[in-house]
Amino acid sequence: MLEPYVRPGIDDRPDLDKALSPEDKAAVARLAIKNRRRPPEASADQPEAQAVRLAASSTATAVAAAASVDAPAPDMASAYLDMRDPMVAANGEKPDARKVSRLNWGFFAASILVGAPWVALNTIALPNAVARLFHYDTTELQITINPVTGRPFPVATELAMPLAVLVIVGVVAAALLTPLVSALSDRTRTPFGRRTPWMVGGGILCALFTLVLGQDTSIVVMCFFWVLMQFAYAMLSAPLASAISERVPDKFRPRIERWHGIGVMLAQALGVLLAAFGVMFDSYSPFIYTAILFAISGIASALILPREPSSTELPRQRFDSGQVLDQLRPPTAAPAFARVFTARACMMTGVGLTSVFLWYLVRFWVYGKTVQFTSAPLTIPAGFLISAMAVATLIGAAIASWSAAPISEAIEARGIRTSTVVAGACLTYAIGLALAWGLGVWSTGTARENGMIIFALISGFAFGIYDALGLELVMDSLPDPRNAGHDLGVYALANSAGLALAAIIGAILVNAFAHSFGYYLLFPAGIVMVLLAGIVTLIGAEKIEETKE
Repeated sequence: MLEPYVRPGIDDRPDLDKALSPEDKAAVARLAIKNRRRPPEASADQPEAQAVRLAASSTATAVAAAASVDAPAPDMASAYLDMRDPMVAANGEKPDARKVSRLNWGFFAASILVGAPWVALNTIALPNAVARLFHYDTTELQITINPVTGRPFPVATELAMPLAVLVIVGVVAAALLTPLVSALSDRTRTPFGRRTPWMVGGGILCALFTLVLGQDTSIVVMCFFWVLMQFAYAMLSAPLASAISERVPDKFRPRIERWHGIGVMLAQALGVLLAAFGVMFDSYSPFIYTAILFAISGIASALILPREPSSTELPRQRFDSGQVLDQLRPPTAAPAFARVFTARACMMTGVGLTSVFLWYLVRFWVYGKTVQFTSAPLTIPAGFLISAMAVATLIGAAIASWSAAPISEAIEARGIRTSTVVAGACLTYAIGLALAWGLGVWSTGTARENGMIIFALISGFAFGIYDALGLELVMDSLPDPRNAGHDLGVYALANSAGLALAAIIGAILVNAFAHSFGYYLLFPAGIVMVLLAGIVTLIGAEKIEETKE
């Protein structure tokens, strides 16, 4: 019988698992090179992730994403800077055409599902719940006339301080909890991926906390659950921004980020409409609607998007609280960045003086100045007016999105400084505030309502241009491109700082002049802060030019 041919060096090699003793195997293991996988980049250090979070923070910054202005974040890990395939995402996936389409529409739908209930809660539902605590419900206002002047006293001025406390508590909690959730999400190892479990769980928790916030409790209880709500919303929003950075290849990122920005713009308007029509007849209805949207937002986003790869094989990373606190530390020796940050904080303060108290301005300033001869709840005209303002803001933002790129090209061709146009946008926003203020004080009838709608249209356009073109100044002010992700995250804190300052300044002004002006002074204070933002922008641009030279 013929024996099978034995190939020398191939078939006659011994089985090392059987031939070697345990001591020999241990010696070989000590000499072997251990090829340890490097952990993926932290989301806090990803410039694209920070840019998406910045775009999701306001309608205007979403305009910058949707406008396609050529001022991208300096991403040193981009595939275009080396020989890697730009069709491959940062997590190693190479999606086909069908998956790219699902990524595009999935992140677009997620931006609406996540953003709309959050806007509804912040703009109308929560301020109205605070008003309900002080018995300003949907019934007709009892307006008292000043016997000296013959004019009605300012209404509901005592609501400014508790709302300001609620806003400040939320801003501080969000600034601390969002980096924490981001770091924990980076270290999540599950078969469903790193981001999906957080998004699904965050949506469910947001729904539960929303239902609690709508109950008749106290301002202390509301502050407590509002802090928990910040953590739950960070679970929903922070992983979503990181997923865009990690799952979208560089080739398709501009298109998908553009649609994400459009979704944020639509979410702002839809959120206001949702809460406005809900609060017209029942103060608790907006909380029910927002809770339902929150509950389905994380689940629907996970179902629409392609399934996230498993993260169980990722290397373990030890949690370090210093990495969380480092995200709040501003860059050192960066005067240009400091000026841009200050300009943004001033602008957000001017914007926040009206946006934080917008429901009270519409409800108690526009419709609380004259006696109403109707049995219908005053929340009905207020709801219609704030809905019209939301639509007008969306139209203004859409115009800014459409015109930002041509304006950028025109000023570059003519040698005009971008900072001059950005400061002009600040001036335009101040003009919108002045129109709303003037028509609200010196006119009667529908002129006050028209003034607020005109202000919403102008502000949507001006703020959109401010952000779309100001983004170039922000990118030029970054001190080190290698730390762009961290610095953009710090720059986003200017939004929080501006809203906190707006709440403090607004509450002080309203309470200090409660018997004479009420919410009347929010407009001139906003004009001052917006103009100050324009001045600081011009000064900061000069510092940027000096740095370039």
